[in-house]
Amino acid sequence: MMLMREDSERRGEAWRADEDQRRRDEVAAREALRHAGKLEAEERRRQEKMEMEERARRDKEEARARSQELMFYIGALAKME
Repeated sequence: MMLMREDSERRGEAWRADEDQRRRDEVAAREALRHAGKLEAEERRRQEKMEMEERARRDKEEARARSQELMFYIGALAKME
């Protein structure tokens, strides 16, 4: 009878240890997912910022080219008079 009780206690302790480890693993997995999500969001923000800066640079260059074209036409019209 004593052996059965000790065996039952050992199994109970082993089960509790397994449950504790499972919980720790779940917490670690959730933390890893949260961290990965943060990294993805940070990378997405960085990419969006770079794309916005590139669009702004292209828009500025296009505006400069249009201004130069207009100045050319204004100069040509002024010479015609």
